[in-house]
Amino acid sequence: MRLPDYAAARRYLEQFVPGPGQFTPPDLALARTVALMHALDDPQEARPVIHLAGTSGKGSTATLLAAVLAAHGLRTGLGLSPHVRSLTERIQLNGAAIDPARFTAAVAAVQPAVEAVSDGPYGPPSFFEITIAISYLVFAGRVPGCAPVDVVVMETGLGGRTDATNVVRHRDKIALFTAIDLDHTELLGDSVAQIAREKAGIVQPGNTVISIHQQAAVKTVLEQVCRSQAAALTWFDPATQIRRVRPGLTHVTFDLAWHGRPAAADMTWRDLTVSLGGAHQAANAGLALVAARHLLARQRRGLDAQAVRAAFETIAIPGRMDLQHIGNQPVLLDGAHNPQKMEALVKALTAANPAATFCFILALKEGKDTDAVLQRLLPHAAHIVVTTFDNRDQGMHVQAIQPERLAARLSALGYTDFEVAAQMDAALHAARRWSAAHAIETPIVITGSLYLLAEAYAAVEKAQQSGSE
Repeated sequence: MRLPDYAAARRYLEQFVPGPGQFTPPDLALARTVALMHALDDPQEARPVIHLAGTSGKGSTATLLAAVLAAHGLRTGLGLSPHVRSLTERIQLNGAAIDPARFTAAVAAVQPAVEAVSDGPYGPPSFFEITIAISYLVFAGRVPGCAPVDVVVMETGLGGRTDATNVVRHRDKIALFTAIDLDHTELLGDSVAQIAREKAGIVQPGNTVISIHQQAAVKTVLEQVCRSQAAALTWFDPATQIRRVRPGLTHVTFDLAWHGRPAAADMTWRDLTVSLGGAHQAANAGLALVAARHLLARQRRGLDAQAVRAAFETIAIPGRMDLQHIGNQPVLLDGAHNPQKMEALVKALTAANPAATFCFILALKEGKDTDAVLQRLLPHAAHIVVTTFDNRDQGMHVQAIQPERLAARLSALGYTDFEVAAQMDAALHAARRWSAAHAIETPIVITGSLYLLAEAYAAVEKAQQSGSE
């Protein structure tokens, strides 16, 4: 079936968005994705893959890693989720989102396999499963106009063991782990050990495994899984291997000293600058460098200092400490959505503005650990505008906690300096009005969910264009 344009491709995919209350058991969903890949002649096995899982930092680490590899001349495919503004962000080639025409061609290429699987015992694949299949098909060069990549960097969607990205079986895969902690407990388990075991399910026999330093329970699980899979495990510890971290709102500069095996793998870098705000990005960048070093070593190559610095200094990721301006008013957009990410955000804000407090625009997705997020934010809040979002652009319907319920939680925690806005435009107007009335010079911070940010960017751009409140 030929699709005339990108809009038609989107409409086709939207047929596969699960309806309210529809749930496929995770193991069945993975089996269905495996069947879909097999119907496409297993494109996921065609190219080398670096597969990322974790609770926090995996999108930033994946983007940093892909940028470094591309700077070394490797044609690099990057698979991300969720997207912030456009579905095409999920499939990137050398740092650029796939263009709509090629995305449309990819959807058309996957249709026969989707229909074949839909008629089988597993039923129709989901929107997310199809987009993952499209990603691997594009990266394998099996879509008109798309050359095969040299390496795929693929971020898991949720968990790991039963995630639709977890279909790569070749032994030379690199499994890369960012920090693992509590999140999505309703799906992954209510302890860090259970969550770690789900995420460690991406490790296949013989893989190379690289992990950032983890808390004890997670470390034990990763070591057990790697032993059972005869997978070589390498640790990266930012506390000892990253030094002299100098964070800002829009960048971080640091030194790195990593000691690998053999000693020839050692890396020593001074004054590396990443154009992403917050000290936590130094750890993400360091982990990305270790993974890049492993991949390039397979090609008997080392890291090139000029390429690394150029990649890090020009990186930009929507929704990660993204500083915008409406006239003279700074507005910072960050998708912090769990306690770990919120803690990293407020640390970044206060490192750049010691002793300052901020006006926040806040919305949180249903099911989050609301109190834990708020407890990290409230000590740094001068004022909060509580709002909402209703995102139908992600292959699922994602709703925010009702503003009145979030406001009630603020009251229960003893916080009273807040107001409620029913829409993002109104929330931005209220925050700008409050900041002007109180002569606040620090940024308005829009946060709480990546799913909020599409509406937030649209509201900011509208205000920038109008030049008025």
